[in-house]
Amino acid sequence: MPSNYNIVSDLAVTANKFPDALAISVGREEITYGDLTQKAARLATALAPILKTKRVGILGSRSIAAYVGIAGACWAGATYVPLNMKWPMSRLISLMDKLQLDALVVDHNGAKMLTDEVLSHAPKTIFYGAGVENMAGGVSLDLIDTEPMAEPVMRSGEETAYIMFTSGTTGEPKGVVVSCGALKIYLDDTQPWTDLRIEDSIAEAHDITFDLSVHNTFLAWQRGASLHLMSALDMMAPQAFIRKREISVWMSVPTIINNMRGNNVLKHGMFPSLRLSIFCGEPLPIAAVQDWADAASNSVVENIYGPTEGTVVCTRQRLTNPPIVTQKRQILAIGEAYPNYDIAIVDPQGNHLPDGQTGEIAISSAQLADGYFNRPQQTAEKFRVIDGKRWYFTGDLGFKDENGIFHHMGRTDNQVKLKGNRVELEEVEMHLRRACETDLATVVAWPIVDGSAQGLVGFSTNPAMGAEEIRAKMAQTLPEYMVPGRVEIRADLPRNTNDKVDRNALVAELDSAQAALKNVEVPSLSPDNLADGKAKATAK
Repeated sequence: MPSNYNIVSDLAVTANKFPDALAISVGREEITYGDLTQKAARLATALAPILKTKRVGILGSRSIAAYVGIAGACWAGATYVPLNMKWPMSRLISLMDKLQLDALVVDHNGAKMLTDEVLSHAPKTIFYGAGVENMAGGVSLDLIDTEPMAEPVMRSGEETAYIMFTSGTTGEPKGVVVSCGALKIYLDDTQPWTDLRIEDSIAEAHDITFDLSVHNTFLAWQRGASLHLMSALDMMAPQAFIRKREISVWMSVPTIINNMRGNNVLKHGMFPSLRLSIFCGEPLPIAAVQDWADAASNSVVENIYGPTEGTVVCTRQRLTNPPIVTQKRQILAIGEAYPNYDIAIVDPQGNHLPDGQTGEIAISSAQLADGYFNRPQQTAEKFRVIDGKRWYFTGDLGFKDENGIFHHMGRTDNQVKLKGNRVELEEVEMHLRRACETDLATVVAWPIVDGSAQGLVGFSTNPAMGAEEIRAKMAQTLPEYMVPGRVEIRADLPRNTNDKVDRNALVAELDSAQAALKNVEVPSLSPDNLADGKAKATAK
């Protein structure tokens, strides 16, 4: 692990070289690298005397204040902790109690969440950004009158850079603890292939609570590229944002492509400014990525894979012609391991499996997270030492082909047993996408009775096709037990905080609808009855 290092040391160097270069743009607001570091260094001076746990919460996103908070916390030698503004109040309070933050940085949206109850659990020291009316007891980031801290506080590689909470819809999310050394290894291995430059304009499509923001932020700060933060309105029409801002580097989850394809807005050569396009977080359908590559005809397209626990990314696959396809799912392969990574495919006992055989993806590297914040048991379950080497068991299924390329085959928890048959939900989803001619489609196992799946329900966003037509098409390529007994056509599918399709929300909706009918006598919701339509009316 490196010593005498701070993850914003590169930001300080960049600001000295290019003080007038644009650092961040959001809406009509802009800040240069010189001003960003001045604000961060002043915040660091204000933070220094109050640091005890060395944890600073950031309650904000897609704002200059949030990024000043990140830079200032890191500059002071502290850990930054993004807090999700989509959390319910009870979750925010619970995590504040556990984290024991030294200070909190809020933007104009984060300030709206500071009710009296939340404030009673928040740290005493709160800094706020532009657009916040004078907050009693708070300090405006623009009015900190201390001398700026000359240099970022040097830290060891073992110290914590950030704590990133996963985005669960039920229960309390896990805080992934990532060290300064792990992040430095990732940045050192990623900068060469991204080759960011001062003239690059990077679209930031993610909240700071999603670790893809770590990739964009710290790589941009190393080279002086500008970050263009996308608002919710921008996310509804990303094609206009890319063209208006002349974005050169794009990174997002594949769902955004699927939305654009569904709205028929992707046209040949429409994104001439793009030179690098990166997709991560979800399977990348071949048809979707090829349409994107046609629209961004000057761009290299990369598919990257990695859990938050692996510090952003551990494999990478470039789109080639012909593409390297994971045949059973018709998605782009996740590619080869990062230089510092060992990746193995293992059975449930942790034994390594031969090439070509599907098992759980396990990863090992100095880039791995330290574990989960204050959760030693879950850390021990997922981070295991085998023969002296530390591994993280991802919960993802995959295999390595004869060329050393890794392929993603879904989640271990998306394997269900139905009528005695083992079913991979991702495989059914591939056939559903083909049948309904849209990439915005998903499948859930439902209902679950005594821990066992009783049927499958599909969801599609193509209103031009009827449910029975879709099911009939799927029946041509799948055995009967794998055809969803029911397909619902939706205008859109629910997303989680990272803009991925939220299967848990769909299951919750089905459960709620069934509970509402609990006093109504309905036929069995078995796959057989659903298949012949007998229960279709009552199951809705």
